[in-house]
Amino acid sequence: MSDDDIAARPNDPADHEEQRTDGEDGLEPRSLGELDEVVAGLETVAKALGRQIEQVSQKLAELTDEPENDPRMARWLTFLPPAAAEDKEHRWETPLFTLAHFVQYYNETYVGNPGTRAVAIPDCWLDHPGLVAEIASLAYTWREAHLGKKATARDAQYWHDHWRPGFAERMATEWVHQRCRADGHKTAGAPARPDRFTLEHRQRETRAAAESGGGRASVPHGAEAPVRGGGHFA
Repeated sequence: MSDDDIAARPNDPADHEEQRTDGEDGLEPRSLGELDEVVAGLETVAKALGRQIEQVSQKLAELTDEPENDPRMARWLTFLPPAAAEDKEHRWETPLFTLAHFVQYYNETYVGNPGTRAVAIPDCWLDHPGLVAEIASLAYTWREAHLGKKATARDAQYWHDHWRPGFAERMATEWVHQRCRADGHKTAGAPARPDRFTLEHRQRETRAAAESGGGRASVPHGAEAPVRGGGHFA
């Protein structure tokens, strides 16, 4: 083996290990107490950053979300939207208030030619549980498609093309007796039962009466009987 071969020979791994060991010998190991202090300091910083992120997120939400009492009406919304419990001036109302006003709006807008499925929602809609459930989702999908920054014309057209016709078909064939619209309510299908908002109101009324010594609690405006069909609020 020549001198050149010896000069070109790679460093021995043992040399690296020796260098690494020498370097480590120069570091002073920290005590467990010192490490605990470092960890505690990092946790404090992380909590502070978390609070700042939460504050920024809340501020961003305030800047991007519109006020509930001033919903942005989409350009394709031709008529004024029905009143709703989501409006600031009606904030004491329950979602039944929203449904009742939507029923009125629906009957003033979507009744079509005689002999078609485009018929009015009957006054006895609250007596048909399946119909109430469908009106609820129909009303709120309508609001999402027509009100607010996230409303789109595509969603509005889909509502008219898909959700409304499907609802009208099931209302006529599954939920309502044929004579309900002409002769008043006729029992059909599932029997009427109280909705959860009415039950909650009754519970509050009972508790208030018990606390007042047996007297009947006062009834908030619009809490007992929402408007039906094409009727009007008092």
